[in-house]
Formats: sequence, structure tokens, C-alpha cells
Amino acid sequence: MCILKVYSDTDSFKSFEKTTKVPVYSSYDKGESKGKSQVRADYKISFDISGKDWDDFEGQVEDSINFLAKYYDDIEQLFKTHSITTAYLDFPLYSRLYGDIVNQNNHLPKELIVLAGKLSLGIEMAIYSKDAFDRDID
Repeated sequence: MCILKVYSDTDSFKSFEKTTKVPVYSSYDKGESKGKSQVRADYKISFDISGKDWDDFEGQVEDSINFLAKYYDDIEQLFKTHSITTAYLDFPLYSRLYGDIVNQNNHLPKELIVLAGKLSLGIEMAIYSKDAFDRDID
């Protein structure tokens, strides 16, 4: 489930969202409600890059390369027409550290690095324990 997240301090993405063929995951505008008493401090649009499970990093990476290649021009145009503060690929992953396993490596192929670099995208790997959402946290 890789997501491309794009943020701006000054520009709404609503008009782009209405006209783009890039699959939008979600978006919000500055000033929108963020909860009971909080409001959004920036603008954000997210794109659905991969539907692969969190334990299929290689599949997420492959989907990301295909997505960036397919929608490269659209994303580049978005970045040219909006003042972007930050943009990055967010890879949620399950940790493989359990039992006798003491090291986890996740390789990013040069094809992804080149495409992300040309678009000035950061890359984040958010690592979760397998049971992270099963636990009761007090």
C-alpha cells in the first residue's frame, strides 16, 4: 500500500484532483477540520501507488516504478504548477525482526531512485510490528 504524499503551504490541489487521471487516494485543504478542535495547517494530496500488502515490499516497489513511469508527466506538471513544500513515497512495511532475525534490509532499485530523484521525491519506509494494530495501548 504505497502512497505518494504531496504537501503545499500555499496551494490547494482541488482543481488538479478534479481534472487528473492520476488515481487520487485523498486530499484536504488548509483550514479544514482535523478533529474536534484542530484545523489543517497545509494542503495535501495523496496518490494511490500500490495496493500490495505491507509484507510485499518488492511488490510495492515494482508498482511504484510502474506508477511513476506511467504518470511521470502528470506529476511533473503538478509540481510545476504548485508550490510544493514536500513530497515523498510512503512505504508501510511490517517488520521482519522477530525470533532469531536481528537485521532487516529493504533494497530500493536504481530505477525507483532515478524516477523519484527526477521528481524530487523523498522516500519513507514506515516499519510496523506485525501485531501493531492488535494491541491495546493504554
